[in-house]
Amino acid sequence: MEIYPMPMFPTLAVRDVGASVGWYAEQVGFGTVFVMPGADGEPVLAHLRWRKYADVLLVPDAAGVDSSDQRGVGVSLSFLVGDVSVDALAERLEASGVAVAEGPVTRPWNTREIVVVDPDGYRLVFFEAVDVGRSFDDVMASVTDGE
Repeated sequence: MEIYPMPMFPTLAVRDVGASVGWYAEQVGFGTVFVMPGADGEPVLAHLRWRKYADVLLVPDAAGVDSSDQRGVGVSLSFLVGDVSVDALAERLEASGVAVAEGPVTRPWNTREIVVVDPDGYRLVFFEAVDVGRSFDDVMASVTDGE
């Protein structure tokens, strides 16, 4: 995989890095850039990539912090689907055992989306543009006008 400076990427605290790597890579389709094993051989850090500039870093929960009620609450990460349609991705994810929590749905802001929730409660939104020819101003005008 190509290595390049990242302008921004999220770091997600997870209960089990190895299980999360399995979910993201094997079930959802993220590529594995790097997995760092701990002293016991189990992963303690994982760098995963959906596509260029769409990376996540998985780390274990901080020791001694009970965040079981807070993990993932209010956090949504959005990923442009790229080479496949949102509908086709939804079918593939469901076939691999990933529950689609919402969608496919067309949003007023000119996207078609699905939402899945990872094992720690983080919401992943996979989207595509509905009409790539529409300008930002047209989309915003239709949203504010209630079209």
